[in-house]
Amino acid sequence: MTDGSARALDRAASRWQRHPHTADALTTLSWVVLTAVPMFAAESADPAIAARPVGPWGLGLGLVVVAIVATTMMLFRRRNPVLLFLVSVTLPLVLLPFSLDVGAFAVAYAVFAIAVYDRMSRAWIAGAVAYGVTLALSAVHLLTGFGFAPVNRSGSRLDTALTWAAFDLLLLLVALLWGQNAGNRRRYVAALVERARILEHERDQEAQLAALAERSRIARDVHDIVSHSLSVIVRLADGTRAVFDADPDRAREAVGQIGGVARSSLDEMRRALGVLERPNGQESARSGTGLEDLPRLAEVYRGIGLPVRLDLDLGRAERDDPRGSAAVDAQGIPAGLQMTVFRVVQESLTNALRHAEAPTQVRVEVRVTADEIQAEVRDDGAPPVTPEGVRSMQGASPERGRASGSAVAAVAEAAPARVGRGLLGMRERAALYGGTLDAGPSGARGWAVRLALPRSAS
Repeated sequence: MTDGSARALDRAASRWQRHPHTADALTTLSWVVLTAVPMFAAESADPAIAARPVGPWGLGLGLVVVAIVATTMMLFRRRNPVLLFLVSVTLPLVLLPFSLDVGAFAVAYAVFAIAVYDRMSRAWIAGAVAYGVTLALSAVHLLTGFGFAPVNRSGSRLDTALTWAAFDLLLLLVALLWGQNAGNRRRYVAALVERARILEHERDQEAQLAALAERSRIARDVHDIVSHSLSVIVRLADGTRAVFDADPDRAREAVGQIGGVARSSLDEMRRALGVLERPNGQESARSGTGLEDLPRLAEVYRGIGLPVRLDLDLGRAERDDPRGSAAVDAQGIPAGLQMTVFRVVQESLTNALRHAEAPTQVRVEVRVTADEIQAEVRDDGAPPVTPEGVRSMQGASPERGRASGSAVAAVAEAAPARVGRGLLGMRERAALYGGTLDAGPSGARGWAVRLALPRSAS
């Protein structure tokens, strides 16, 4: 076969698949032309037909009925091939006084349709039923002479019955085997299409879940950044107003701190939202939210009067600082884990700033072991605790700032009582890396937040 012929066959097959109803109509028409018309002409020309009670025109009418009914059913062969088989297999019985040659082709075509468009097991059952009908009709022909057209003018009833039985058997086997091959191909292609549809659906679901996860991540980051920066800025602004006339130098210093906190928060916000513009959606290598940034975070809170002491235990990766800080080298720890620790410490210090009453110390401890990262933020100035175990946001007093020696915090106002998103966000961050977070009273007077993250998380 030449390349041109192969391409022509491919184009024809493609058109055949794109227009199934046209294919059905052409198939049915070819069946009528190649089967019904020749049979009508042959049987009508046979002198033996005239001896039958119905005569030659009755035979022609029977063949027309077969063609009409079979054509109608074949147009529905894709949707209900079993019904097509039932009609085709009953036609020889209804038209027993006529020629039954047409019925054999109709039944074979129905069996082929079942093999292609239904289950193969049903096709084999239909083939067995059809051949059983053929054997029954062969017996009728042996006894009465009706049913099959004779093979030749001198042929006996036995020869005719055996010939048609063998012919129908061969016809049914061809229909079954051909139908099995075409049906398996069709079912294979349908399975591939279904699998592609399922994979596309799963991909869409994964994209939706990823979008929801990204939205949750951005919401957590924005909450942490805004809550931290605004809490610090509000305290600094109130403190500036309180000491503006009495101590202009401290007021100017506080204004400078406000600018520094605002710029730092803007940088963090840009980094938090900038991940959306990166193709891989990952945090940048230097995000400003790692373990090496904890000393800077502690300095910010110390600057507004919160007595923070930072203790880092990173083994050989840190050097002690007399003020409780450290020069940190956190290489080897995934950036996501570092950011989680940083955000939890940041949120805990913000809560201590807003809600702890006159704390004498806020201790931040971070320890990195071979198996996990542990972080704890504990203060000794917690107000009463609600029945739900969440620190009450009422009762913060300006005296807290005076006790800590900060004119800025001395003018702090109490925040409205509500359960915010901070604790939920911290727990979501911990759960994201398979860790745990506990928050609750610590000792007789105090509040603690404890975080544990496995080092193996990524």
